[in-house]
Amino acid sequence: MATFAILFLTLGIIIFNRFQNSTYHSIDQDIKNQVSTIKKQPNMKPDAGGPHGPNQSNNRPEPKAPFQTSMLVFDSEGKLLNKTSLGNRYSVLKKIKLNKKNLNTKQTLTIKNMNFRVLLIKVSKSNNNPMYAGHYVLIMQNIDTQIQSMENFEKILIMTFFIFWFIALILSYVLTRITMFPIIKSWKQQSEFVNDAAHELRTPLTIIQGKLEYMLTRPKNTIIDEAESISVSLDEVNRLNSLTNNLLILARADQATTKFNFQLTKPDLFIKDPIMPFKDIINSQEKVFQENVHHNVTLNIDRDKIKQVLIILLDNATKYTPENGTIRIYDNVEGSKYQFIISDTGIGIKDSDKKKIFGRFYRVDKSRNRNSGGHGLGLAIAQQIMNEHHGKIFVRDNLPQGSEFVVELPIKHSR
Repeated sequence: MATFAILFLTLGIIIFNRFQNSTYHSIDQDIKNQVSTIKKQPNMKPDAGGPHGPNQSNNRPEPKAPFQTSMLVFDSEGKLLNKTSLGNRYSVLKKIKLNKKNLNTKQTLTIKNMNFRVLLIKVSKSNNNPMYAGHYVLIMQNIDTQIQSMENFEKILIMTFFIFWFIALILSYVLTRITMFPIIKSWKQQSEFVNDAAHELRTPLTIIQGKLEYMLTRPKNTIIDEAESISVSLDEVNRLNSLTNNLLILARADQATTKFNFQLTKPDLFIKDPIMPFKDIINSQEKVFQENVHHNVTLNIDRDKIKQVLIILLDNATKYTPENGTIRIYDNVEGSKYQFIISDTGIGIKDSDKKKIFGRFYRVDKSRNRNSGGHGLGLAIAQQIMNEHHGKIFVRDNLPQGSEFVVELPIKHSR
């Protein structure tokens, strides 16, 4: 704001100075023209009426009436020679004395609240007008109107400065709030992310520490005796490995350092491979797996990254679908978008949670996720991958029961 005020003030000063200089230049040009007129006077006889003619007094202004131009003619002794032609103006101008030091120098004088731009010249003795010939002529131009205009212009500039400064103050406040809002939101999300990550790391470390301390209290026990403690510790180590890998993926995505290998491919080339191991797992858990992928479109994707998205969704569907439930994968084409959908007949997801589940560490049921080995990072990673592919991932209800996760990718049309 201070910078804006300084710039606007500087601009205002420059504009005012330009206006002032232009005004004085115009006045000085009028005086210059008057000088030329005096020096080119036609041959004429002196008249008691002065340089303006005998009838000049008929148009004399009132004593305090504004007048534009006057000329005072002095002899070399400083005596005013044209009192008669000045008329009522003489009472205003009589105090002006001849000052030869100001010869050919433009000045601004103030006399009885009236402002004049003046120039003193010495007229040649050969001048055709005997009133001017060999005398000093003080040309006076009234500039009250111009000064009033400059004062009004200055007031307008000052008012404009404060009005625009006030508007700029309000706009800067609003824009700052708008600009800072996503930054503050991002900072809060980052803080929550760090706190959640610390909590997720602390829990398995606490379990491992507890099991190790417990085993230290029984130094004579065999490995078989402590198999349960060792198994629990190994499970927590695996959880830590999974968590740190996921955190690393998200950190790289935030810093835009993740490398993507985009290539043209067909859906069956990245869907078939991840499905195979899940079929056996799902069938072994007495659940039903159905597959209906048949669209032959061309996609420009990183095959491995999309496989990772598919694995995350199939893993979640497997974890949260009860026995005798159904997990289904099928595809669809809508306009220029290719979709593959993973549906399940689990407990479903509330509408209030559908947007939140793609946030980091967000879990609908934290206790159930912990028992299933989840950290709440899988869907966040999936969304990051989809953003890089200019695609979408969203969840909807799978009527009559369960959820459907829809992955949408742009189709690459051949030219």
